[in-house]
Amino acid sequence: MIEIDINLLMSFFWLSISAGILLPGIWLLIDGKTNLTIINIILQRFYLFGKLKNQNQNKKKLFSDVPKSFFLHFYIIGLLINIPLFLFYRLSFFLFLIFICHMFRRLYECIYIHKFGKNSTMSFIHYLVGLIHYPFVGLTIIIDDKYSYKNISILNYCLSLLLFIIASYIQYYVHLTLAKNRQTKNEYYPIPNDYWLFEYFSCPNYIAEIFIYISFLLVSHRTSCFMSLTIWVIVNQCLSALLNHRWYCQHYGQMYPSKRCALIPFIL
Repeated sequence: MIEIDINLLMSFFWLSISAGILLPGIWLLIDGKTNLTIINIILQRFYLFGKLKNQNQNKKKLFSDVPKSFFLHFYIIGLLINIPLFLFYRLSFFLFLIFICHMFRRLYECIYIHKFGKNSTMSFIHYLVGLIHYPFVGLTIIIDDKYSYKNISILNYCLSLLLFIIASYIQYYVHLTLAKNRQTKNEYYPIPNDYWLFEYFSCPNYIAEIFIYISFLLVSHRTSCFMSLTIWVIVNQCLSALLNHRWYCQHYGQMYPSKRCALIPFIL
């Protein structure tokens, strides 16, 4: 009887969806167009969300969109599944705990901080991936423990906690600043200001998300499935940062601060 390697199976899942967004993401970044209208429609409607999607004036309802406010469903479903997983398996205590704290904070932000526009949408495909992501992170933590082959040092725990707190605080404050900017300015997507990181980055919240998952990686057993999860998050957040940065530059033109970058200060 063939034994299924769940670690490799989960690794394949994360790497597959990474490749699935990387190729169209690069295509959109270089303004790729084809003579096949259906390809262009799929890329615009299935891949983009929020202001990136709303800039497309061709809003034929060929496929279903959902309100961007449905982001809160990701964290509700994630908590409803991961808390029982954590209580049942009782492993990787520290990693599971900070992951659950992350979901609680993001749920709080969705309810009390984020200002979602009435017309701000995301594709059903994006919504489905978001619903899958958080339960599968919990499963990845369990698989990572099951296939563990490295011990985790006290130093790793300390570094992970420090990085998690700093990155979470930065992301929270960036989201709070964005919400305040939208309340006080006419544009629904105004040029972000009033927080020092906006001097260097267009979307520091995406970069903070990467470091949050790196903090998770530090206290994982670094199996292939958890490494693949980290790759997925890095690819996803980097593409989001690049696309949003390009949107700000195109939308505001010369009004947009020239020294702001997407990912690396003064370089990219």
